[in-house]
Amino acid sequence: MAKHLSVRQAVRLALLASAAPAVLLSPAAFAQEQDQDASESMDEVVVTGSRIVSPNLQSISPITAIGAEELNIAGKARIEDVLNQLPQAFAAQGSNIANASDGTASVDLRGLGTQRTLVLVNGRRLMPGDPDGGSAADLNQIPLTLVKRVDVLTGGASSVYGADAVAGVVNFVMDTEFEGVRFDYNYSFYNHKNDSDRIQDIVEARNFPLPDSSENMGYSKDFSFAFGIGGAEGRGHATFYATYREVDPVLEAKLDYSACTLNLAIAGTNYTCGGSQTSDPAGFFNILPDGSGLATSPACPGSGCIIGTGGALRPFTAADAYNFGPVNYFMRPDERYTAGVFGNFKLSEKADVYGELMFMDDRSVAQIAPSGSFFGQHSISCANPLWSASMVEEFCTNLGLTAADSATLLIGRRNTEGGGRQDDIGHESYRIVAGVRGELNDMLSYDAYFQHGETKRNSTYLNDFSIRRTGLALNVVDIDPSAAVNAVCAINGDADPANDDPNCVPWNIWQPGGVTPAALAYLQTPGFQRATARQEIFHADMTADFTSMVKLPSTETGLVVNFGAEYRDEKTNFTVDEAFRTGDLAGQGGATLPVLGRFDVSELFMEARLPLVEGKTGAQAMSIEAGYRFSDYSTGFSTDTYKAGLDWAPVDALRFRASYQRAVRAPNVGELFSSQSVALDGSEDPCTGTPASGPDPAIPPEASAAECALTGMTQAQYDAFSPPNPAGQYNGLLGGNPELLPETSDTISFGFVLRPNLGDLSIAIDYFDIKIEDTISSTVGGNADTYLDQCITTGEAAFCDLINRDSLGSLWLTPAGYITDTSLNLGTLQTKGVDLQASYTLNLGEHRLGFNLVGTLLDTLSNAPLPGGESYDCVGFYGNTCGVPSPKWRHSFRTNWRTPWNGLDIAATWRYYGDSKSERLSSNDQLSGAVNANGISNGIPAYGYLDLTASMTFAEKFTFRVGANNIADKSPPIIPSGGVNDCPAGPCNGNTWAQVYDALGRQIFATVTIDF
Repeated sequence: MAKHLSVRQAVRLALLASAAPAVLLSPAAFAQEQDQDASESMDEVVVTGSRIVSPNLQSISPITAIGAEELNIAGKARIEDVLNQLPQAFAAQGSNIANASDGTASVDLRGLGTQRTLVLVNGRRLMPGDPDGGSAADLNQIPLTLVKRVDVLTGGASSVYGADAVAGVVNFVMDTEFEGVRFDYNYSFYNHKNDSDRIQDIVEARNFPLPDSSENMGYSKDFSFAFGIGGAEGRGHATFYATYREVDPVLEAKLDYSACTLNLAIAGTNYTCGGSQTSDPAGFFNILPDGSGLATSPACPGSGCIIGTGGALRPFTAADAYNFGPVNYFMRPDERYTAGVFGNFKLSEKADVYGELMFMDDRSVAQIAPSGSFFGQHSISCANPLWSASMVEEFCTNLGLTAADSATLLIGRRNTEGGGRQDDIGHESYRIVAGVRGELNDMLSYDAYFQHGETKRNSTYLNDFSIRRTGLALNVVDIDPSAAVNAVCAINGDADPANDDPNCVPWNIWQPGGVTPAALAYLQTPGFQRATARQEIFHADMTADFTSMVKLPSTETGLVVNFGAEYRDEKTNFTVDEAFRTGDLAGQGGATLPVLGRFDVSELFMEARLPLVEGKTGAQAMSIEAGYRFSDYSTGFSTDTYKAGLDWAPVDALRFRASYQRAVRAPNVGELFSSQSVALDGSEDPCTGTPASGPDPAIPPEASAAECALTGMTQAQYDAFSPPNPAGQYNGLLGGNPELLPETSDTISFGFVLRPNLGDLSIAIDYFDIKIEDTISSTVGGNADTYLDQCITTGEAAFCDLINRDSLGSLWLTPAGYITDTSLNLGTLQTKGVDLQASYTLNLGEHRLGFNLVGTLLDTLSNAPLPGGESYDCVGFYGNTCGVPSPKWRHSFRTNWRTPWNGLDIAATWRYYGDSKSERLSSNDQLSGAVNANGISNGIPAYGYLDLTASMTFAEKFTFRVGANNIADKSPPIIPSGGVNDCPAGPCNGNTWAQVYDALGRQIFATVTIDF
């Protein structure tokens, strides 16, 4: 510990001394250096035809850059929608996620997780976007109107930027030197023709409503204003901005392919409309009086029963499943305000003071299907006056219970009267940077700054049911049997008034039309979450150019060294109300507990670059670079990160580059300190099955009785066919672990840049290999399926002891059934592949054609989830374990035509996603499973989209753009949500991977830009 204290003291002393500048290197200087390189050799770096700035042509580490014009051509109001079109990016949190949405927008490089992608603004870290303990930044904080360039560096960069830069870095370079006045207005909407006869026949067969033949939806308005002004004698500059964005919601009911929740049986010949067993009318499972298992009968078999015509009970069938899809938001509504200023003022030749202020207020609403009683266990009096004779006989008389006894039921009833569950999510954030930089002399330059970032979240959950109140409202008695029915809550009908709940109103789900507004007012309970995340950074660095002292005879330039210190403090305070804390909200997957934690880290770092040869035959340029960072964490560990790189240009037209990076990711506050609770986690339990009396023909469990016994299931439970969850979910015990250690990663990349003397042709090809060890399993789970599979396959106690079945043998019917899935340092992630960037401009007199291709050939995306265990590879697959599709090849190919008509540009983009297959078709035991025998939905074919944009500039001040993305209105691939299920709730929305493919059809947009 003494060592840790001494390092912290050294860092703090260095930072306090930054006013008398120390000798350091900063990420900001690194970003600025690239920007300066680009501006100093603009003709070489900018490929005019694609308008993509390419620092990749000079960096040792492969970088893909998106310029401001590229962002404008895309016609997107959300920056994440543009980034997701890059083949290096995988879909993450975004506007098309409703279930489990946190209201943010994030980026996931290489499919390694948003927590492993570091987001920067002008080379400085952007604070966490959602104060739930995670580290992912919220891209909603970025003002699109002032983005000058987006640099995407994939691979480890912790030695330069610190922890979290494991998969890569996304750096938003803002136009802080903008001068003048700019107004932008973007208007867009989606248009889709509902013409899937196959799906419409399925929907109509269930008597579900169909959408209109053509839908216009998802209207979006985005206003922005920027004002930049320089100071007297050019000594200062300030740029102000303000933006407003409003987006309308889109329900899944608007599209034919999401008009019902699609299921697919193993032996099915077509999709069917499925859904949830929590339905309306109510459904039941009857539990034996001794609690040893389910009581079954012809009316209430092992698959459960439902209230039929006249109040008689009958078996639940597939036709009774509640169609929960259409109520869900396919695109969430959003309203966002941002404002800020970037400024600097030159105090002297040696001191330039600068500052940044960014503010955001964003509100979004996530809506999913209505709440209700999700087969909660309730004790109901056998004297319930609202029961039919059939119910009394089934639930009580046949089991030897009298009117003085109570029956134990699992009750599923959807709150169709009360509307969808809504999470009204508000984020408010601000970020302040204050610093000073300058040159002390020809040799030394410095930069020192303080940064404070804070994010607040206010979430209000509406239309959820109180589990406690539901139990009271279901248990009803008649206080005056001699009179007409006078049903009251049993808690108010006993002899002890001290226990009364005067607000309790019976929830009459036993009779058609029995639910009253008064009952809903009693049962529907709001839930509140409030949270704050704070990040503070003290940073100082200096660049020392030792050319005059350390220079090889073969070069004109010499050694440049940068070194510095940084102190970072992270704190999260996530609070919930009593309803969340006690797990009283039905449909929230168990208790949500508060998170309170903080850590700090003190760091020392250095970076050096040394030219080896310049201007020689066979070596026009050759240089090496190296970097190192030591980090001391208050949580009791320290880390070392480092890098080395080689750059060699044998001739001007050809340049080779190679680098090695050791990076780390320290556990974030949530992974360390999140409280543990039971919530929805896994997808399929192979020990569940559908009895012959169920909604489908008898489907036995996939696993044998002996295998299921390893998971804690008795022979009697196995023989009774424990029912599967029709929604494809089961419980996990989730939460943090303060004993976690950092992840470590190694990135190897090498490639070349070719710029032959053929006009403006440039080609860059780079190989990457990123391997992460001791990966931290997420606090939101994700390993439950693996633990269950490993228990069945190996019988190892280390896995089987994590499985806790309830008294019914289930992992989903009650909170007592779950798999322990808390955060642990467990496995290994690895990805390998090749990136290709190519651009060419063809000059044709008064007009030009530009071509740009960015593509990735993915070779490996493997996960070994357990120490020393086997890995599985997700390249070319998708599903519950692999997640979003990971095609072997993806690309974006843009053509830009600068026409002979002055001011008119036309751009076309071809976005391509290679084919993917259901992970069930994999030969790996950790992925393989039963697939549809007829080949339905066992894979996604290659998908291509065409985007078109036309822009016209008048009088050098007015620019108009019109365009359409997915101009052919191609529908997304259909992935069933039930049965043969490869569509996990959350990222798979509306029977498709909504953040991957264009889920809402054709997007039409128009933009007006006015510059003064």
